[in-house]
Amino acid sequence: MILKRVIIHKYKSFLTEQSFKVEPGITRIVGKNESGKTALLEAIAKTNYFEKSEHFKFVVEMDYPRIQSEKLPEGQPKETQAVTCEYEITNETMDKIIADIGKDVLENRNISLTHYYDNTEEIYDCDTDFKKFKLHIIKKHKISNMTEEIRNASSFEDLIELVASDISLKDLHNELGRIKKAADKFPNKLDNILDKYVYYTHVQPNLPKFWYFDDYYSIPCRIDINNFANGNPNKSLTEDEYNITKALFELIELNISDIQNEQNYEMFKSKLESKSNDITDIISKYWTTNEKLEIRFDVEHNPNGPRYFNIRVFNPKHRLTLPLKNRSRGFIWFFSFIVWFSKIQGSKNTKYILLLDEPGLSLHATAQKDLLKYIDEKLKPKYQVLYTTHSPFMIDTLYLNEVRTVYDNQKHNKGSIVSEATIEKDSETLFPLQAALGYTIAQNLYISKKNLLVEGISDLVYLNHFSAILKNNHCTGLSEDITIVPVGGADKIATFISLMRGNNLDSVCLLDKFADQSAKARLDNLIAQKIIQKNKVLFYNDILGNSFVDIEDLFEKNEYLSLFNKTFSMEINIKNIDNSKPIMKQLKHVNNDEDFDHYQPANYMMRNIANLEFSNATQERFENLFTAINKLFL
Repeated sequence: MILKRVIIHKYKSFLTEQSFKVEPGITRIVGKNESGKTALLEAIAKTNYFEKSEHFKFVVEMDYPRIQSEKLPEGQPKETQAVTCEYEITNETMDKIIADIGKDVLENRNISLTHYYDNTEEIYDCDTDFKKFKLHIIKKHKISNMTEEIRNASSFEDLIELVASDISLKDLHNELGRIKKAADKFPNKLDNILDKYVYYTHVQPNLPKFWYFDDYYSIPCRIDINNFANGNPNKSLTEDEYNITKALFELIELNISDIQNEQNYEMFKSKLESKSNDITDIISKYWTTNEKLEIRFDVEHNPNGPRYFNIRVFNPKHRLTLPLKNRSRGFIWFFSFIVWFSKIQGSKNTKYILLLDEPGLSLHATAQKDLLKYIDEKLKPKYQVLYTTHSPFMIDTLYLNEVRTVYDNQKHNKGSIVSEATIEKDSETLFPLQAALGYTIAQNLYISKKNLLVEGISDLVYLNHFSAILKNNHCTGLSEDITIVPVGGADKIATFISLMRGNNLDSVCLLDKFADQSAKARLDNLIAQKIIQKNKVLFYNDILGNSFVDIEDLFEKNEYLSLFNKTFSMEINIKNIDNSKPIMKQLKHVNNDEDFDHYQPANYMMRNIANLEFSNATQERFENLFTAINKLFL
């Protein structure tokens, strides 16, 4: 089962119903402090937490919005909806359902569960087609003598009674009896036997459980063995510390009695070293801040008191070990995360969705990038992941479509709002995304050896997409080692080139003709100072031969006009366009001399690229452009 959508009806700061799509891989939730990000993850976790925990149950007095408590229904909390989760049945589970009850008998692959404040749930959309089920059993059991009677059976009970009268249908009778017996075991939450059977036999066992982790799950470095073995009676460990310590001992497969009374020291020590090496290998791969650190486990013997289990970290550079608590908060968090995560890794029969609240908040920027790599490489292939953040270094700008924003608009009757990043208007909420984009551009400038400087985002979109189209057709596209860098206008070209000076980087400028003579003068000055070579500046009219052209003139006029009309819902006729002149000035003229956002047609093309086709003439112009650009980098 895959989580597809979450609807938060009423929960803490969520005063109005909020709905958002969940990605099949990673959903990245961005928002300011106190915006409602943690509440969002908590609400989801409480619908189906992976273990019994009082912290992850709905409590109307604690969780229902206080500001609206007087509006609670009279039958509170049973009548009060908290969260609805919409799931999609996977192909694997659907194949089992089809093998069991027939193809298309289950009408919908999407199942919805609405969870109430009394921690009950209501099931929606698990609807079976009884007529198709009857046709399935007729075909499966090769029935020829009672087909009409079976087709006319009005209920599952009538069907069982009907086939019981024919001894030749004993196998079918047993199959129907099995289905009814399985369905009767469960509460009467669904309308009929077949719906109930499918849900409780095939759907519910495959519902993913939620696993929540935040900054408070930190493992202690020194554990009193006797106190832990007795259930932490002196409360030397918090409940979270106790639970994560328990997870550690499960991970290293060590019984407390083994530590208390080890008889075979070598075997005992071997097991500790083996598990500490396993954890060290994971940390060294993803903790690039210091790849040489090693985890060490040992037992502190005290003849006059309790034994302690110690977690220490060996630093070969300084040739010493220190208690885990002496390492950075970021390292302790990462180690604790790996231990807590191990709690679910060994479970093969249960599916999990990971909810990470502000992961890596105490990590340095480069370590946050390491954590993102860990999430992408280790978690994403096996689990759906939802994580919250307000750090730009926890945002991968290649996946901005996976970002959801949470914003508290401060209005007493509105509360927290969830939206897609492209819809959000609050500048403070968007700041991490803007910072991530700026950081990516800056990194590209100083990491990529070959940079193609273009004026704007629309250039980047057109060049990227036509390069991909041409390569798919086995034609020449932009070389893979060239990075396109939009600089935000021709007037900024000189600044960008100056910033890259002295970094042994190869740069080419791809420009329209200069409308701003001061910008042209600045670029000419850089050429004169030999900061950039004159032949590294390419204009679109070098490809087309016209006096003044833009990238849009590489399109056939009717093709770009179609993009323009569909983008702005206009009906400019191709007859009004002179095929021999640049198109952008003409469009401005027929648009009552008003400027328009050049990016919008590019954005439309990007969103509808699968449904668009471009002529050979257009593709040939772009191919000639890419050939010219590639030669300039040789």
